[in-house]
Amino acid sequence: MPSISEAQPIITGRIKPLVAILKYKWLVLFIIIVIIGLGVPASSKFGKSSYEANAIILVSPKFIPNLASVKGMDLGNIQYKFYIKQQINMIEKGELLREALQIPEVQKNWQRSGETIASALNRLKGAIKANNRRGTPFIKITLVDKKAKHLDIVLNAIIEIYLKENKADNLYDSDGRIVRLEQRRKSLDDSIIAKRQSRTKIAEELGVTTFQENSLNPYDDILIENTSAFMLARRKRIEVETYLIALTNPRSNGKATLDVLVNEMVINDDILKNHKTQLFARRTELMTQMAGLTEQHPSYSRAKQEIIKIERNIEQATKQLTKDSRERLLEKSKAEIYQAEYIENSLKQELEQQRSRANRYSTLYNQALVINKEIARIYIQLNKIQNQTDFLTIESDAPGFVRLDTAASASLKRGKSQQIIILSIIVAFGLGLGLAIVLDLLDRRIRTPGELHKIIGFPPMAWLLESDKNNKDVEQLANDYLRRMALSLERDWHVHDTDCFVLTSVKPGAGTTKLTLQLAHILTELGVRTLALEMNAFKQDKRYSEGTTSTQGLTTLLNSNSSLAPELLIVPATDELPDRLPIGETQFRHLKTHGKLLSILKQLKAHYDLIIIDTPPLLLSADAELLGKVAGGVLLVVEAEAIMPGELRRAASLLERLNPPVVGTVLNRVKVFQGGGYFADLIEEYKTGNKKKANWMKRLLWK
Repeated sequence: MPSISEAQPIITGRIKPLVAILKYKWLVLFIIIVIIGLGVPASSKFGKSSYEANAIILVSPKFIPNLASVKGMDLGNIQYKFYIKQQINMIEKGELLREALQIPEVQKNWQRSGETIASALNRLKGAIKANNRRGTPFIKITLVDKKAKHLDIVLNAIIEIYLKENKADNLYDSDGRIVRLEQRRKSLDDSIIAKRQSRTKIAEELGVTTFQENSLNPYDDILIENTSAFMLARRKRIEVETYLIALTNPRSNGKATLDVLVNEMVINDDILKNHKTQLFARRTELMTQMAGLTEQHPSYSRAKQEIIKIERNIEQATKQLTKDSRERLLEKSKAEIYQAEYIENSLKQELEQQRSRANRYSTLYNQALVINKEIARIYIQLNKIQNQTDFLTIESDAPGFVRLDTAASASLKRGKSQQIIILSIIVAFGLGLGLAIVLDLLDRRIRTPGELHKIIGFPPMAWLLESDKNNKDVEQLANDYLRRMALSLERDWHVHDTDCFVLTSVKPGAGTTKLTLQLAHILTELGVRTLALEMNAFKQDKRYSEGTTSTQGLTTLLNSNSSLAPELLIVPATDELPDRLPIGETQFRHLKTHGKLLSILKQLKAHYDLIIIDTPPLLLSADAELLGKVAGGVLLVVEAEAIMPGELRRAASLLERLNPPVVGTVLNRVKVFQGGGYFADLIEEYKTGNKKKANWMKRLLWK
């Protein structure tokens, strides 16, 4: 058995706030209802409401004049502090408030029925308060009263009188400068309209919609292409002119290239060759005739004359072809020169036209860019004028260092009742939810596989969900994990020849008997001959004897006088139950083996591949220790939310002393709560067959 160690950090998954809240939901709801129920009457008793209006005055330490060329006026640090105190005293002084009470609208909204002006003034002095937070240039003015509703009218009237008095010492020609700025703005607006019209004309002529810096001239590519074509035409013209000169100029041997080319053409002329061939054939024929004749023979003279005529014809044809060839070569060369010159001139004219167009396009485009810059510059000037106009407009109402920042808005009904109710709600939810989480943390009972792993020192062999007949998904997933555990036992039987497993629990009620029968049943369905053997004399289970009326069982076989074969007492399997051997009648809460237990197990192994033994709880009966010695493996069943860590450690210590070949743990009856993190997500994935999307709230709560 592995030693118990907590050297490696193990995530137990125990802290689940949402599970704790759902677990103690009625307690949480009770606390919330009680605290909110107490908070409502408290709010009505201690939270009497009143009306309140607020306004803010800005006191600048530096007054920036309207024109940048005029030097600004600064207040030193000490002067600025005294100046703020002076303004606060001015706002709260009686003369200013008395003047405000002379306004009919103020009297209507402040003076109560039957109240004198002096009494209303005293009440106004106590209700108005001005204060400045250190380090800020703002003075906050607050007016509070329990009955007066339209305090904003009263406060704005007081501020208006205060600003007029403050303005009396600092007058500026703001209105006149605003008029001049408006005239300048109109002039700039007209200039923008004119420049936009010019830019639109340029855009229509160039066929563009926008003008941007570093934009390519569309004629550049055309110019490059035309220039290239023109240079090629000029080169062609030079080539043909040079060719003509080469034809006519004589070379060093006295012959011109033209003569050589003409002679080649004459020699290679097929018509002349055919003509010569015919004439030479006739001359040969005549010379043959002349060979047998004397010079005095009449035929000799005629043949000789015909030969002379043939030679003359050959000479004339050669001269005529030579002449024609010479003329053709010269005319062809001249025609090529003419063609090259014409193409060159045409391309030259087109190039000049494209250059003119490109220059025109570039000039107009640059003009448009200049117009864009001028318009942008005018807009900057307009923005400055607008800012200056706004500043002067504010200055016309609040000149100098003091100006109104925020006027008093509609009076707000203030009271602690709303705050008390909100606070009670916050306390109710905080206390209710916090108490549920604390109670859940104080509950040290083992509930997750991670906790079991952390205490035992090795992960559990399996964890099984609590069966829920009303939830098919939970039931199916629980059966699937039970089948997985049965496959693990089968694998251990094949690999390690472990043919006997003992199932014991820490305390009673862990579901060991049900688990034994279920595993044996599943293994039987998998083709493994399995027997469920009841050895729990501490508490017998009727399911082992179901289907038989016999009271005999294992205790009968262990009797020293018994000679029955064990297989005769086995209860055969049914649709729901496997082959099983009940413990039978016994008067004791422990087994008396009489040294026959190993012999009986050996006889049973002859008929079964695997035997699963159901034993009493480890902490309550010594039989589990006895049976652990004869089993190939011991599985400790831990009931979720029923076993304390100390109890599990004591059970683990007992198993460690027994030192069986194989030790495993099973966390049984794991509960699944709504919002229960891994288990709830696992059921959802099992139900849908798809991976559940991550939930940021759950990741935050269960991390």
